Amino acid sequence: MKLHLLIILLFTLLFTACSNKELDEVEYEKIEKPISFSKDIKPILDKRCVSCHSCYNSPCQLKLDSFEGLDRGSSKDEIYAQRLSATEPTRLFIDALSTKDWRSKNFTSVIDKDEDSDESIMMQYLFQKELNPEITGSYSPETEKLTCVKNKTELEDYFYKNPHKAMPYGFPGISNQEYNTLMTWLDFGAKDDTKNLKIPDFEKDKIEKFEDFLNNQGIKHKVTARYIYEHLFLAHIYFDETSNNFYELIRSSTPPGKSPKIIATRFPYDKIEEPFYYRLQKVNSTIVHKTHMVYKFDEEKLKFYNDIFIKRTWDEEPYLINYDEKTSPNAIEVFKQIPAVSRYEFMLKDIYFFINTFIKGPVCRGQIALNVIQDHFWVAFMDPKYDLSVIDKNFLKNNFENLKIPNQLGEDPSLFQTFKNLGKEKETKTYQENRAALYKKYYKDGLKLNYLRDSSNNDSILTVYRHFDSASLHKGALGNIPKTLWVIDYPLLERIYYSLVAGFDIFGNTAHQLLVRTHMDRLRVEGESNFLEFLPQKSRIDYFNSWYLGWLAKYLTTYTPSSNETGIKFKTKDYKFEFVEDLLEYTDTKKDEINYVEKDYTPTPIKQSYNSKHEIQEAFRSLSTPNVSKVIQHFVGKGANVAFIRIILNNKQNLNYTLVVNRWHKNVALMFDEESRLDPTKDDIDFIEGFIGSYPNIFINVNQDDLYDFFDLIQNYENNDTYNNKFLKYTVNRANPNFWESYDYFNKEFKHQNSLEYGLFDLNKYYEKAINKPLNE
Repeated sequence: MKLHLLIILLFTLLFTACSNKELDEVEYEKIEKPISFSKDIKPILDKRCVSCHSCYNSPCQLKLDSFEGLDRGSSKDEIYAQRLSATEPTRLFIDALSTKDWRSKNFTSVIDKDEDSDESIMMQYLFQKELNPEITGSYSPETEKLTCVKNKTELEDYFYKNPHKAMPYGFPGISNQEYNTLMTWLDFGAKDDTKNLKIPDFEKDKIEKFEDFLNNQGIKHKVTARYIYEHLFLAHIYFDETSNNFYELIRSSTPPGKSPKIIATRFPYDKIEEPFYYRLQKVNSTIVHKTHMVYKFDEEKLKFYNDIFIKRTWDEEPYLINYDEKTSPNAIEVFKQIPAVSRYEFMLKDIYFFINTFIKGPVCRGQIALNVIQDHFWVAFMDPKYDLSVIDKNFLKNNFENLKIPNQLGEDPSLFQTFKNLGKEKETKTYQENRAALYKKYYKDGLKLNYLRDSSNNDSILTVYRHFDSASLHKGALGNIPKTLWVIDYPLLERIYYSLVAGFDIFGNTAHQLLVRTHMDRLRVEGESNFLEFLPQKSRIDYFNSWYLGWLAKYLTTYTPSSNETGIKFKTKDYKFEFVEDLLEYTDTKKDEINYVEKDYTPTPIKQSYNSKHEIQEAFRSLSTPNVSKVIQHFVGKGANVAFIRIILNNKQNLNYTLVVNRWHKNVALMFDEESRLDPTKDDIDFIEGFIGSYPNIFINVNQDDLYDFFDLIQNYENNDTYNNKFLKYTVNRANPNFWESYDYFNKEFKHQNSLEYGLFDLNKYYEKAINKPLNE
């Protein structure tokens, strides 16, 4: 009898547990009119969903920036995973073109209805938000282990355990109108009515001219077209700044005049057996800032290509290049027939684009990839007229072996290959010595300032900001004088590009990514070494050692300072400061009027009131100086690096700034345990007018009359209720009911300020903790 009671009790508990998981039937108010995907649904997805669901870092690989992505659905397979073997790529529009093919690659529909419930996964995700709108706890889709449900049973289990993690994930719900519109469309078949928009005649004409050039059957044209394609395959190409149309350069199975059909390859230099054509294909997905890299095609660019590639005499009789997988990633050797100066001029012409590909390329996220660089540094470039690597025709040829890159091992190197190719200390030293000897031979008086590139496009100097596991690039010299600078010449520029962009496989195994990461250590040191060659010889090792504190960092870092003396006559002992001052003047690069600290500058006290933009920026200037702002000593880590600030003036106008935190590292020579190499007491803040980065961590709204209080928060923050409640007053927490109002505002302002480079900001890295009430309640 007791046994029977026990069985009944266990059965009852099991049944009760199961019944707790069962989801309510979805409810919504049907919209009594035809719903169009392109006119009604896509604008909602763009406003509220694409902010997280785009690029490789889309949770569950669910991309919502096009109908094709929505139709493809989600996958349990992680792209950013440690793996022993490379996995098959799953790039939308490339690696499969039909729903059936995506299902064969383990993608699950989110819009098809379950046979029993007559509801789709997406419908339940939206409905559960209506039932459980409260945002509680922490939300970090990039670091959490996501369930990525594939059926009703998994969906029930997920919401039983996570009732407050419906969509939008970790943010306020969508409006009633948006909800009912989406649910009506999903319930009645989720039909697509997207039409290919007509390409303007002006753009058709330009497309025809460039496709004619790229598909010319002359050998020079064929080699040139391959070189151009391998460098522009990630570009969003435009013909007119105001058309809002962008195109991708692809290798297509169809010739000009027919609809482009991309041929899927893992790398842009992979061999294609069938005949192919270089084509321009319109980008129809929503533009997101984290992958938006613009490049202009016009008559001037076409003439430029003809001048530097076709009309110029080549170093060798032109010949067709094979597609050998072991040599193709080494562009310095593969394209040796094209004059190196032509290749360098090609990249320098649009240097902002090419450096941006390092920042926004295949690595949409990745702290392991990005901890190879400092949080803030400037980049300058050797002028082609003085870059001896392109002037001396034998230098590159004699150093082919020293200039190999680990990407030549492909996406799936073995453990033996990995350890064999780590470091390459011998080749590194040999190359550094050979380069130093070359410069000593030609420039006996040393390097001079005018050997650096001086451009009229405000790209003589570029600024790189690292934001933990993302980064951003900007024209000009933003911020104060950084800890380090890089000087890039042609061989360094080409190797970084093929290491981080053309030859980097996000789907490759862990060994592939490890080799690229360690190789970037070498390339970073090379850029820093090139800069140090402009400083007095006696000062170089001290500067370098100050960047690489710790015996292990020095052990792992290969630096061989040359004995060459600089050709610059210094007047002071502060060589880096004097060099920077002269460089800014020589290149006519404006100093950052907020963050650049002059020698005699003294921070001014914060004021009780602020009546002009000048006064506000003067306060920012004071707060940006080292050791002034206490707030950054408390808010450290991945979620507190970039804040967008809206200052609401009394006249109803707005000022927009970005607060950027620069973390101070003892060194960036090691891959792991980054936290142990940080020193928050040496961190500093830059305040930049406009917007920095693609991934805001926090939004801030401040009224003009509250500026004193806000500046006091930044300068004097302490971890107590008073200051924490001030923090909550000005920041827009993810649980704030008005969150979307702020998100829409900053996107709108960005589009207004820079419509060409505008793309939606990403929210995957927004400050993860939800706070629903003041801390003292």
